[in-house]
Amino acid sequence: MSLFPVAYSLLSKQALLSHIKDNYDVHEPLTLKYFLRGMNDTYILETGSCKYMFRVYRADRRNKSEIAFELDLLNYLNQNDVCVSIPITKIDGTLINEFFVTEGVKYGVMFSYAEGNERPIRTVEDSFLFGKSVALIHKVTDNFSSKHVRGNLNFDHLIENPLNIIKLHMDHRQEDFNCIYEIIIKLKEQLVMKIEEGLDWGVCHGDLHGNTNVAFTDNGKLTHYDFDISGYGWRSYDIAEFRLAREIHSRHNKDEVERLWEAFLNGYREVRDLSENDVQVVSIFVALRQLWLFGLCFSESELIGGADFGDRFIDSKMEYFRKLIY
Repeated sequence: MSLFPVAYSLLSKQALLSHIKDNYDVHEPLTLKYFLRGMNDTYILETGSCKYMFRVYRADRRNKSEIAFELDLLNYLNQNDVCVSIPITKIDGTLINEFFVTEGVKYGVMFSYAEGNERPIRTVEDSFLFGKSVALIHKVTDNFSSKHVRGNLNFDHLIENPLNIIKLHMDHRQEDFNCIYEIIIKLKEQLVMKIEEGLDWGVCHGDLHGNTNVAFTDNGKLTHYDFDISGYGWRSYDIAEFRLAREIHSRHNKDEVERLWEAFLNGYREVRDLSENDVQVVSIFVALRQLWLFGLCFSESELIGGADFGDRFIDSKMEYFRKLIY
């Protein structure tokens, strides 16, 4: 009897813990907790004296070369004194685990635990520190290279792919989809003009919202992690996610948004130049980030169910896009 095809499977926690014991130089007692399901599966591994993060990449999202690029990037940042969560080497000297499952091959990597605490950035001081740390990532990676392949955060990633996904889920609301499409095409036209004027391009983290993915210590040290959607892109897009997150969390206080944004830019520019053209285009990338998130939600609905992504969800997105005036 042949096995029925599976889109997504979850590894046995007991089997994964046994695999870790066999393949890593870690000391007992060990506990493994399933921490988070997102674009990958994340576990917390605790030993008698240390914590680690173990990530299992979904078979439909990342191939081995793409993951190897991410690990090259993290090791490069670490070697250049940027505080990041780094991959942990296995006993055999390799970094990537292979798990053969029903839907194909899942890859797993163990990472160092980012010491400190996650906290939403709501102060000028934290915004300034965060801006400095982001600029350092951008500055250091100007000279980074890897033999492995990673997709670019380009028009296909930000516009074409999300629009194709959204269209599939809005066939019953063609007029609304056409509205979004027209808005995005206008934004793209403006962005093309800005690109012709010159925009900074290089390695991007891809998810620098400042709510998670960074840990703060009491002495002001920041450690970045979760580079799962990193790649080459416009640096304006990379910082736009911070701006978007502040707008979402401070939507009733525009003055607060501007204070935090100004502090972020001041921190960034203390480490690295950022042109006015790059700053001016951030508002466009904020909208494109919303489009990408819109498409991502529909994409994830194929695995977690569509109950939360019906017409009320579409209505909320339409409200946002209709307010855009360019």
